[in-house]
Amino acid sequence: MQIKVAPAIMDADLGHLADAIKLVEEAGADLLHIDIMDGHFVPSFVGCRRVAKAVKRYASIPVDVHLMVSNPEEAVPWFLDAGVDIVLFHAEAARDAASLVERIHKAGARAGIALKPREDVERIREAAPDLDCVMAMTVNPGFSGQKFMEEGCQKIPALRRMCRKDVDVYVDGGIDHHTAQVAVSYGANVLAAASAIFASDIAPAAAMKRLRAAAQEAARRAESAPN
Repeated sequence: MQIKVAPAIMDADLGHLADAIKLVEEAGADLLHIDIMDGHFVPSFVGCRRVAKAVKRYASIPVDVHLMVSNPEEAVPWFLDAGVDIVLFHAEAARDAASLVERIHKAGARAGIALKPREDVERIREAAPDLDCVMAMTVNPGFSGQKFMEEGCQKIPALRRMCRKDVDVYVDGGIDHHTAQVAVSYGANVLAAASAIFASDIAPAAAMKRLRAAAQEAARRAESAPN
């Protein structure tokens, strides 16, 4: 299983966005993760299309957006126009998740659905065969720096059975070099991390490498474990 690290760029110093992007890219980031919060679906207000355009301007690796918004049907085209590579939205906010996935694909981007820690996996069943990625949230969305909720990982095996074999399974929320091992043991392979990279006890590049090493070790243990 290929482990991917997706630094959540909104926790970087946005006054030096290009430098932050260069730093994590040189340290081996696989993706750049942008959180978008509308102050309605979640209590915080974070990010916009202009931020996504700025990140795309400086990035040389794929950029994803995690839309924590009440109106994904309206918001998705804004971020497709910004040129992002992957769009994740919340199933419980979408009127027709399968149709929205189709719209994202027609625009040439990859599509994913995010689920809150206690959200039922059945919400994605209709869209599941067409998803490129799925996100099992490990905090309730809205704020960075929350405590990791292992129960959010418990749906990952069911998500893997429901989706294509090559689906990327994200975890997002409270991910650090300790909790990443837990998430990977359940089957996650994409780690969206914010404060663990940009507000760590060590430099961001070193923090990202530490996170990846811990996750890869967990993946090796999972693959060698008896079935």
